[in-house]
Amino acid sequence: MKKSLIALAVLAASGAAMAQSSVTLYGRLDASIGQKTTEKTGVGAVAKLRQTAVDHSNLNTTFWGLKGTEDLGGGLTANFKMEAGFALDTGASTGTMFEREANVGLTGGFGTVTLGRQYPAYDSFYGATNNMYNSNLATTGDVWKTGVAPYVSRVNNGIGYVSPVFGGFSGALTIGLGEDKTATDSASRNTSVYLKYAAGPLVVGIAHQVDKTVAVADDVKNTLVAGSYDFGVAKLNAGYNLADKGTMEDKEYQVGVSVPFGAAAVALGYSNSSSEAPGNNNDGSGYSLVGTYNLSKRTTLYAGFESTKVETANGATTTKASTTAAGVRHLF
Repeated sequence: MKKSLIALAVLAASGAAMAQSSVTLYGRLDASIGQKTTEKTGVGAVAKLRQTAVDHSNLNTTFWGLKGTEDLGGGLTANFKMEAGFALDTGASTGTMFEREANVGLTGGFGTVTLGRQYPAYDSFYGATNNMYNSNLATTGDVWKTGVAPYVSRVNNGIGYVSPVFGGFSGALTIGLGEDKTATDSASRNTSVYLKYAAGPLVVGIAHQVDKTVAVADDVKNTLVAGSYDFGVAKLNAGYNLADKGTMEDKEYQVGVSVPFGAAAVALGYSNSSSEAPGNNNDGSGYSLVGTYNLSKRTTLYAGFESTKVETANGATTTKASTTAAGVRHLF
């Protein structure tokens, strides 16, 4: 009798623990057919190349992941997340196994703290205010790097903190601790922060990131002021970014609008960059247009076009690129 009671107690405890914990397999699949064109004129000219193919991740990047939570009681929750990217058209991995995210943390009344590979605070705010729903058809990723190298979009050895929301205000801080210190040089380091206000249809804020690379004298610094406003019939967003590294400075901006029509939506975006350095100026611009139609909450048809033009070395070289794609995105 005692053994039976003990067994029932163990089963009950096990059931309670399972009820308080969860692990979810999730992901995003994006495949399309389309055409990409590239051409470089001037110094180092490359003949125009046009290629039609089945592709992946034209609207959004394809990945799969595992995430989970455990209720620890007293308002405290443990959580983890692991994400891996891959090419849907070939099945090949696009990097190390969990190159997108690999972290574990705690959430409570104090906010959320995470340890491991993760998105920096700057990137989170950038994605929340970028045009074209921050899709891969947004041209900011190609245009906003005509001079200063792109910011680090994921940090290793990261410590992340996201605050609770106080009257619409919230903030986040991410620090990536490099493990490449030498006898003569300090380790690399990524420091990223944002402060934003979100209430109803309005989102506005500022983000800043500093990327320090071992043995490189000048840090890469990015400061972004951006926001969006949803009028219901249309959502507008805009942002201005200042990037600098030593004597080089990039002034960048983007604007966009998206308009819903029931299950369908249309979005238009534009981005621009002007880079200045002693004796070397670069300029870039790009625009994109995308239409989506939701077949369900998880499956979306899309068609889009993007075009970019970048002039480097005081206009000595011009690089043009365009993408036309039609495809399907599925969430699971």
